[in-house]
Amino acid sequence: MKKNMTLSVFDLSTYLGVNPDTIKRWVRQGKLPVLPKGADLRFEKKDLEKWAALHNIRLNLTDKKSAEKQNQDDVPLSQALQNGGIYFDIPGNNVVSVLESCVKKIFQVPDDFKPDLLDRLVERENAFSTGVGNGMAIPHPRQQLSYLPDPMITVNFLADPVDYNALDGRPVSILFCILCPSLQHHLHLLSALSFCLKDADFVAFIKSRPQLDELVEQTMVLQKANPL
Repeated sequence: MKKNMTLSVFDLSTYLGVNPDTIKRWVRQGKLPVLPKGADLRFEKKDLEKWAALHNIRLNLTDKKSAEKQNQDDVPLSQALQNGGIYFDIPGNNVVSVLESCVKKIFQVPDDFKPDLLDRLVERENAFSTGVGNGMAIPHPRQQLSYLPDPMITVNFLADPVDYNALDGRPVSILFCILCPSLQHHLHLLSALSFCLKDADFVAFIKSRPQLDELVEQTMVLQKANPL
C-alpha cells in the first residue's frame, strides 16, 4: 500500500471488522481523522495509523491477503481462554441484555467498538441461536474483528439462567464468547471448544465455576490427551 493511499468507508470497515455505519458515526462524533475534501468520506493511511496507535487498536493496512497469511497460525484453546478471561454473575434477563453485559466486561475491546460488537452478536443470535444445549451457548459475530490483536474466548457465568432458544430448549447460564481477528482462528477455536463440550467430565468441571488458572490448566490437560 502506498504511503499516501486513502481508504473509503467500506475499505476501513473491512480492515477493522466493523459495520460501515459505525465508521460514519465515529466521523460524525469527531472520533476518526477524515480528509476534509470531497463528498465521499476518505481516510489517509498515516492519519489512521496514528489514530490506531493512540487508541491501542490493531490496524494492519497491508494487502488483505498478506494480513490473512500472517494470522494463519492456530492459537491453542487454552491460550484463547487465557486471553479472554472468566467473568462471574453477569446480569440480564434475556439474550440481548446478557450479551450487552458480557460485552461491557471485555476490556480488550475498545469502548467505541463495543456497540458495534453487540450489534453483531445480536444479529447472529437473531439469525440462529448459538445455544448449543446443556445450559451453554457460544455467541460470536458473523464477521471477524480485525482490530483484535489476538483470538480470545471469554467465559461468562450468568447471574440467572435465561431463555436462549437453545437446541434442547433449556435455559442458558454459561456463555463462551468467541472473538477472533481471522476466520481460521475462529474455525479452529470453535472446533476445539465444541470437542471439549462433548466431554462429560469437562462439562461438569465448567459447571463448577472454576477460576481462570484452573480452567486453563484443565484445558491444557485435555489438549495433551487429544490435540485440539
